[in-house]
Amino acid sequence: MSVAVDSPMTAKDYVKAIHVFTEKNPQPNVISVKLGPRAGKAEIATRVRLADTQTVTAICEMSDGSFWSDHVEVIITLGACLEDNLI
Repeated sequence: MSVAVDSPMTAKDYVKAIHVFTEKNPQPNVISVKLGPRAGKAEIATRVRLADTQTVTAICEMSDGSFWSDHVEVIITLGACLEDNLI
C-alpha cells in the first residue's frame, strides 16, 4: 500500500502527518507517520494484511491545519487476518 500527497513540502506548505485506517481489521489504525518539510516528498509505503473486503481510508494533516482524506475499496479474495479459535 502506498499513500502520496501532492504537496510542495516547503517550510510554509507541507504535510504534517498521514494516517491510514481500515474498516474491518482487528487493529483499524494501520499506520500514522509524522512528516515535515525536510521529508522532500509526502509519500509513504508499507505492507498491509486485510481480513476482508473493506474500505481503506487515508487522512492527511496539513501544515495550515486542514485535513485531506481519500478512501478506496479493497477487494480481498483470500483473507490474511484470521482469528480462529485454536483449542
